[in-house]
Amino acid sequence: MIKAVFIDIDETLTNSKREVSEKTLYEIKRCRQKGINIILTSGRARKDAINYQEQVGASPYIISSNGASCYDVEKKKEIFSDSIKKDIVKQLLEYAEENDETIKFNYKDEIVLNKAAFPDEKDKEKTIKELENIIETENILQCVLSSSDIEKLIKFKSYLEKNFQGVKIVNESKKLKNPELKPSKNYYCDIASESVSKGNAVHAMCKYLDLKKEEIITIGDGENDISMFNITPNSIAMGNSLECVKKHAKYITASNDEDGVAKVLEKL
Repeated sequence: MIKAVFIDIDETLTNSKREVSEKTLYEIKRCRQKGINIILTSGRARKDAINYQEQVGASPYIISSNGASCYDVEKKKEIFSDSIKKDIVKQLLEYAEENDETIKFNYKDEIVLNKAAFPDEKDKEKTIKELENIIETENILQCVLSSSDIEKLIKFKSYLEKNFQGVKIVNESKKLKNPELKPSKNYYCDIASESVSKGNAVHAMCKYLDLKKEEIITIGDGENDISMFNITPNSIAMGNSLECVKKHAKYITASNDEDGVAKVLEKL
């Protein structure tokens, strides 16, 4: 019997317009009424993930920052977290400043950055001194380096691999792996502790909720979802996933523009 479904947000739960379809909303509500937990599992910061959880009526458990944090929203309890070493965060800030890049830091329910890439991020801007103080006093769960120039991020990936230990890129713009995809206005790399994965976070959440691997389903579209596919025999890749992702899932559903998530949930 399935007791919980772990669902990625971007390009899994949401369609290409970044919307959640009415059919998907209906199936989430129906599953919740039947006692099945719907748990959002995202690369987004906790605050963003909670906004989606409230919007769609998902269960009050959040996996955010690509698995760096598990959080019980109702109890306001940190179930699990895995932060980046402070000296590495400082080096990443220095790199972003020297190369005129945008860098975001996720901690607790907060997102802060050195310079806004979009108008709606202006309120999150901080001075370098403010960011340095945050790094000293808070546990940074994830850094997100972004740029409108894809070549700069390709260069950064190589730089990170050669110069940093203890961190890794846990998620990135799909075009960085597949040049044939359409250009985007902005590209990103999510950076976290090398031990972070959605799989580890799903395992921690299952332990917290007393769930067995046979009692859960995992659904995703990205390479950062592969680790949670490995947790359960009930792994499902979206139809819009890259082929390298699909081969790690046991099943394939329809794409995010064809209600792929809703099609899985309605079978429950």
